[in-house]
Amino acid sequence: MLAALTLASMSLLAWASDSCPLTCQCFLNLTSIGCHKKGLYHIPELPEVTEELYISYNEIQQIPSRGLENLKVLDLTRNQLNVFLSGNPVWPSMPKLFKLLLRDNGLKSLQPGQFLNCPGLTLLDLSENQIEYLPAGFLRGLARLKMLFLNFNRIQMLEVGALGGAVSLTELHLIHNCIEEIQEGVFENSTALERLVLSNNRIQSLAEVSFRGAAGLQQLDLSGNQLVTARAEAFRAVTGLTHLNLKMNNLTSLPNDSFSALHLLQHLDLSNNQLSRLPEALLRGLTTLSELNLSDNLIDSLPIEVFRDLINLQVLDLFMNRLTSLPSDVFSNLTKLEELQLDSNQILELHPALFTKLKSLKNLYLYHNRLRHLPKGLFHKMSDLREIDLGDNHIRSLPHSVFHGLVRVNSLRLSHNRISYLHPDQFTNLIGLKELNLDGNHIGKLPTGLFSNLANLSTLDLDNNSLSDLSPDDFSWLIRLKGLRLSFNRIYNIPLNTFHPLRNLRRLLLKNNSLDGLRPQLFAALSKLRELNLDGNKLNHLQPGVFQGLKNLQKLSMKSNQLREIDLRVLKPLKRLNTVYLSGNMWDCTSAHLLHISCWVTTHRDEVGDEPTCFFHSQPANSQPLLRDHCTASAASSPLVLPLPTLAPLTVFLIAVSLS
Repeated sequence: MLAALTLASMSLLAWASDSCPLTCQCFLNLTSIGCHKKGLYHIPELPEVTEELYISYNEIQQIPSRGLENLKVLDLTRNQLNVFLSGNPVWPSMPKLFKLLLRDNGLKSLQPGQFLNCPGLTLLDLSENQIEYLPAGFLRGLARLKMLFLNFNRIQMLEVGALGGAVSLTELHLIHNCIEEIQEGVFENSTALERLVLSNNRIQSLAEVSFRGAAGLQQLDLSGNQLVTARAEAFRAVTGLTHLNLKMNNLTSLPNDSFSALHLLQHLDLSNNQLSRLPEALLRGLTTLSELNLSDNLIDSLPIEVFRDLINLQVLDLFMNRLTSLPSDVFSNLTKLEELQLDSNQILELHPALFTKLKSLKNLYLYHNRLRHLPKGLFHKMSDLREIDLGDNHIRSLPHSVFHGLVRVNSLRLSHNRISYLHPDQFTNLIGLKELNLDGNHIGKLPTGLFSNLANLSTLDLDNNSLSDLSPDDFSWLIRLKGLRLSFNRIYNIPLNTFHPLRNLRRLLLKNNSLDGLRPQLFAALSKLRELNLDGNKLNHLQPGVFQGLKNLQKLSMKSNQLREIDLRVLKPLKRLNTVYLSGNMWDCTSAHLLHISCWVTTHRDEVGDEPTCFFHSQPANSQPLLRDHCTASAASSPLVLPLPTLAPLTVFLIAVSLS
């Protein structure tokens, strides 16, 4: 009987081996072994020198009592250790182990002193299990533990003693549990704790004693809970906080002194709540705050001194609120502000002095408001600006000097306004501009010299305007332009030299205009062009040479025009073409030119991005021979539609019939 027991126990031992286990991969002279997704039911024999074992995504149900003493890292993610841990209150001895990952093992409960035999642990990951509570003392003996992960479990309460023994714990992650309450005393002796993540739980309120004992806490994440308010007493035990995240709660109001004890706070996130007003003293004393997020609330007004003490603020986010106006001095103390987000409000006008003190501002976002005009000197003191977004407003005109002095601006977006006129000097001082968006306006003509100082511009968007013709000098100075969008205008005429200065252009979009023809050599200087879109025009004929010079063109789209035939010489210069779109035209199956192009389509089938078709239209009595016999009968009743690739063999057949 003794011999039988001894032999049976052998299966639980991971005896040392001198070679790499079968099916596993070994690295660094056998010190690191990977057995990921190998269908293993037990831990294989390991070389004595092995320090790291990654054996995740297997079907291991038990841990040997010997043979793993030298391990420093053990990853058992997604195995089946629930029964083993339930029946073995103490983990096997692994005195050198400092990282243990037990994610997704179906664990339902833990025992006091569970990891007593792993005194060197610094990281323990128990996430994605089914743990419902943390028993007092389950961390006993883990005096070196620094990081504990319990995310995605079913824990309902943090009870006193749950963290007992982990005196060095610096990070505790409890994301996506069912926690409703934090008992008094949970964090007693947790003076080393620096980061506490309690996001996506069910916490409805915080008591004065909730965090007592965690005096060293610096980062507290309570996002995604059910808090309706945040009172000052809840944070009095954690006055060293630098990061506080309260986003995605049910906050409807905040007392004046909510954050009065947090004099070291640097990041405060109150976004995605239901705040309709901010008390004037709410942020009083937060002189170290560098980032404040108030986006996605219901704020309709700002007290004039609400930001008074935020002298070190760098980022202020007020996106998606209900602001209609802003007090002229509301930002006057924010001299270090670098980013101001005011998108998606209902702001009707801006006071001329609103941004006067924001001398460090780099990014200003005013997209999707109700602005009708801009004061003349609105930006004149903001010489450090880099990005301005004024898109989706109701602006009809711009003071000609409104952007003067902004030599560092690299992006200006004026999309989707109602601008019909631009002064020739509108952009004169924007010498650093790289992106200019004017799409979605009512611009009918480009004034002479409008872009004369924009030598650094790389993207120009003029889509969806009312442009009817272009001047040869419109783009003369845009020597670094790479993308030009002119789609959805009314352009019917493009002079020969219009695009010649644009020698670095990569993308030219001209779709949905009124072009009925293109001059030969129009694109001759665009040797770097990669994409040309001519969809939705009225092109009925393309002359040989129209694409001359486009030696690097890769994508050409001519869908939905009025083309009936095309000379093969038109496409000959396009040596690097890899995608062409030809559908939506009335290709004439009887055209001699079309026979050649159909052969080209057949030969370059992989390059054709759609399925162009040709038509046999009704013809008079003196039709060409290609429409004799049964083709004539088909054409007389209705147009016959054919994919272009089939036209070549069909035409050869019809010629044979005609000659017989």
